[in-house]
Amino acid sequence: MATEGPGPGLQLQAGLQPELRALPGLLRALGMLAMTHAEVQLATERALADNPVLERAEGHPCPGCGRHVASGTCFRCRSQSGVSQFRDGPEPAVNPFASLEADAGVEVHPDCRHALDLVLAHLTSRGLLDCEPEQIARQHGLRPDQVHEALRAIRAVGPPGIASTSVVELLAIQAEALVDAGEAPDWLPHLVRAHLADLAAGSTAVVVRAMGLPEEQVLAGLAMVRERLRPFVAVETRAAAAGVPPADVFLYRRPDGSLEVEVPASAWFGLQVVDLSAGLPAASGAKQWLTDHELAARRLLYQIDRRAGALLRITECAVAHQKDFLEHGDAGRHLPLTRTAVAQEIGLHPSTVSRAVSGKRLRLPSGTVTDLACLFGKGLAARAALQESIAAGGAASDEQLRAELARSGFVIARRTVNKYRRSLQLDS
Repeated sequence: MATEGPGPGLQLQAGLQPELRALPGLLRALGMLAMTHAEVQLATERALADNPVLERAEGHPCPGCGRHVASGTCFRCRSQSGVSQFRDGPEPAVNPFASLEADAGVEVHPDCRHALDLVLAHLTSRGLLDCEPEQIARQHGLRPDQVHEALRAIRAVGPPGIASTSVVELLAIQAEALVDAGEAPDWLPHLVRAHLADLAAGSTAVVVRAMGLPEEQVLAGLAMVRERLRPFVAVETRAAAAGVPPADVFLYRRPDGSLEVEVPASAWFGLQVVDLSAGLPAASGAKQWLTDHELAARRLLYQIDRRAGALLRITECAVAHQKDFLEHGDAGRHLPLTRTAVAQEIGLHPSTVSRAVSGKRLRLPSGTVTDLACLFGKGLAARAALQESIAAGGAASDEQLRAELARSGFVIARRTVNKYRRSLQLDS
């Protein structure tokens, strides 16, 4: 008897299995799609605090855009005009403390002016002292009080943390500057000085017990350390948002003049999964613990990358349609574009596009940050044409304006004309 092949039911069931297994991850990724950049950033900070196999690579956020970099500014900001306003670290062959000697020379006591030059020579490129003040005094035959007077003058005129003897002290002084500005809780400097090593080791519970603070406040302090403090002397210690508003999508201009879209993915946040299996006991429970945490870490990276991929496709499509509007900033060049049209063009559901665009912010090549929704809609060009028509002293009634707009290619209802007039504060 001939053996029959698998029936249609079995084939369908086998084909569905991968989709069913992938469904929870897809749903979570879609849920993250609605999150703003700040919310994604908060989610990553919580995951970093909770998951021992998830780490951030060595480095710091770029002062210009927030991208995680090993040092200095990112390649994007270096290539953009106007990035010099962000003081993030020394550039090659440039003395970042060029004015420090002159400023401190005015502040220092005249009897210690010669000591000032010698102390300045001990500043590293990060703005730290390369040895203790007592060693500087012995090395140059100075009195300790002369060295301390020179340090006082340097610290009085320099940025927070200048001439510190350790990175921990540098970070603590930066934290004190935030406290003085009313931008941080008064316990943050103590957290940095006493418990930075515990936080780095992931021992949040130890810090909670030692400081007597709720875990939520300790995690918030850890996030502030990561986001606001720098392991080098920086002229600006305020949040990067003070210089550049936060954005979900970045629009850059290539050397050839074309526009390029970028959405922060997991690499933007410097996230990486580390291998802890080498020092793990052979017990099955330990292996399961490690597997669970690795899956959680990789799931987070997957969700962040899926969010970035969807936002990238949506924005690239919208930018292609609104190229003239973005190039010239003229509302009259804004094309009618709906979320449904973009969804059909790139093969997504309209609700997915709507969820992705809602609440998101777009950073233009000029550095201006605006709503991503500015790329969509039907009324922007019509409003501009209506404003020009009324300013030119043309038709006065809503019906006359409607007819005039229709002749210009803007077919809208009379009540819509009335609504636009009110929004433009041009009521007749």
